[in-house]
Amino acid sequence: MKTAMTPTGIYILSTLCNSSNAFQFTPLVHQGKTIHASNQKHSKHGLLISQQGIRRHPTYNTHANRIPILFSQATDEETKISFPKFGRKKETFQTTNTNELQQIKDEETNELPFSEYSTILILCWFVALLSALDRVAMSVAILPLSNEFHLSETVKGEISSIFSLGYGLGIIPAGLLVSALSPRLIMAVGVLLWSLATFGTPIAANLIHVVQDGATMSDTEIMTSVKYIAENTVPLLFIRSVMGAAESVVLPTIQRILANWVPASKKSLSIATIYSGFQVGTVCAYLLSPSVMDGFGWRGLFYIYGAIGALWLVPWWLLARDRPVVEEINTDGTISKRKMVVEQKLIDENGEEAVGITSGTITSWEDATSVFQDAPWKAILTSKATWAVIIAHAANNWGLYTFLSWTPTFYTQQYGLNVKESAFLSILPSIAGAVSGLSAGFAADKIIERFVEDDNIDKRTLVRKAFQGLALIGPAACLFTLSSNIPENPATAQFLLTGAVGLQAFNSAGYGSAPQEKAGDQWSGLLYSITTLPGVVFGSAGVYIAGQILDATDKNWAGVFGLNACVDLIGGLAFIALYNSKREFE
Repeated sequence: MKTAMTPTGIYILSTLCNSSNAFQFTPLVHQGKTIHASNQKHSKHGLLISQQGIRRHPTYNTHANRIPILFSQATDEETKISFPKFGRKKETFQTTNTNELQQIKDEETNELPFSEYSTILILCWFVALLSALDRVAMSVAILPLSNEFHLSETVKGEISSIFSLGYGLGIIPAGLLVSALSPRLIMAVGVLLWSLATFGTPIAANLIHVVQDGATMSDTEIMTSVKYIAENTVPLLFIRSVMGAAESVVLPTIQRILANWVPASKKSLSIATIYSGFQVGTVCAYLLSPSVMDGFGWRGLFYIYGAIGALWLVPWWLLARDRPVVEEINTDGTISKRKMVVEQKLIDENGEEAVGITSGTITSWEDATSVFQDAPWKAILTSKATWAVIIAHAANNWGLYTFLSWTPTFYTQQYGLNVKESAFLSILPSIAGAVSGLSAGFAADKIIERFVEDDNIDKRTLVRKAFQGLALIGPAACLFTLSSNIPENPATAQFLLTGAVGLQAFNSAGYGSAPQEKAGDQWSGLLYSITTLPGVVFGSAGVYIAGQILDATDKNWAGVFGLNACVDLIGGLAFIALYNSKREFE
C-alpha cells in the first residue's frame, strides 16, 4: 500500500489486502490528528469506514484479531504505511511517525493481550464454581434428607436427575437467547433464578411432610407409602428443575463470551480454565458442605449457597461486558470508547446489504425472530462433526452426572462411611479433573501452535481426536477395572474414580473446544446448546438408571460402573470416527 502526503491530508492510492472485496478508500481528510474517510464498503477482513473514522468490524473474530487505529500529522515528507497480513503474528503497522501510531492489539503477537480479557475470564470461572457448588450440594445433602424422609434409591435418583431434565429443557432457548441478546444480561438472570431456586429447595422439601388432608404422616406410614412420598416430592422436583433450567445458560453464555474476547491461540486453555471452575466448585461442595450442615443443618446449606450466588451478581454487573471496548478517533481529534457493535449498514461479500444480527444487540422484535430464522439449523444437524460432539458429550455426561449424584452414596453404602467421610473421599477426583483439564488445555494450545502450521485442518483435527479419545477411552478402562471387582479398600476405589474423572477432564481440549472451531462467534453458544441437549437427556437417564440398578440388585455397584464404561468406550470411538475441525457455521 502507498500513501502520499499533501497539504489537505493523506490519500490512499491502492486497495487493501489484495482482496476482491477489499476497501476502496476515498481521500483521508486530515483534521488535527485524524485519519478520516467517507463511508464506502466494509471488508470481510475486519475494517469499518464510517463518519467517525476507522474501526474494526465486530464480527471479524475468527482469530480474535483487531485492527490498529492510525492517526498522523501532515508533514512535508512522504509517509509510508504497510498493512499486516491478517491473522499473521509479529507483523505491525509501520510509519515514519511511529510515536503517533495507536495499536489496540499487542505488537508482538497481534492478539488481544491477556490483561484485556483476564477480568471476564475470572468472572466466568467464578460463575462456573458457583454453578457446581449449588448443584453438587444436593449430592451431599441427599444423605440426611433421604434419612429424614425415608426416600428410596429410585426417588433419590429422581431428585438428582430432575435437575438435568430442567437443564435439558432450557439449553436450546438459552443458546438462542445468548445468540440474540446480551450474554452479560442472560448470565445475570440465570444466576439470580438458580440462586432463588437454591434458597427455595428446603422450603419445597418441607412440603413432603404434608398429606392430602393436611394431616402429618407417621414415620411408619411414610416408610410404607412409597407412592405417596413420590407424589409429595413434586414441589421439590419442580424447584430442582427450575434450578437446572436456570443453570443451562452458563456454558452457552461462556462460549459466546469467550468467542468475543479470547484469541484463537488461547481458546483451549481458556475453556479448560473455565471448566476447572466446575471442578473446584465440586471440591468446595464436598469439602465445605458437611461442615456447613454440622453448624446449620442441611436446610441452612441451601440458604447459604443461595445467598452466595446472589452476592456474585454485584461484581458481574459492575465489571462484565459482552465484548471488548475499542477506542475510536473522532473527526475532531478526540478519542472515544465504544463497544464493538455494528451501528451502520454492512455490505456482505457480494456487495449487498448484510441482513441479520451480528452485534448481539436486539433492536426490534423482527431482529429477535431473525435470530431463530437465520440460525444454520440444517447445516448444524447434518454435520458429521456435530454428531461426533453430540455422542461424545452424551457419553461424558452419563459418567459426569453419575459421579456428581452418586459418589458420596457409593462410599456410604459400600464402605459404611458417614457423610463427612464420604464427601472427603469424593474430593480427590474433582481436584484431578481440575488439574488435568487445565493441563490438557495448555498442552493442546501449545501443540497446535507448534505443530499445526498454517492452521492445517487435518493436524488440528488429529489433536482434538487424541485428547477426546483419552477423555473417554481412558475412563472406560478405569471403570471396567472397578466394575470387575469392587475393592474392599475405599482408597483403591478412590484411586480408580480419580483416574476416570481426571482423564475425563481432557474433553476441554476435545469436544469442549469444538464450538469455537466449528462456529463463528454468533453461533458458538447455539452450537454448544444443540450438542448439549442430547447429552443432558442421556446424562439424566444415567442418573435415574443408576438408581434403578441399585434398587434391583440390592445396591450392587458393579452394574453401575460397568454400564458407564461401555458408554464411554462407544462415545470415544464415535468422536474419533466422525469429528473434523473445519469451520462450518458462520
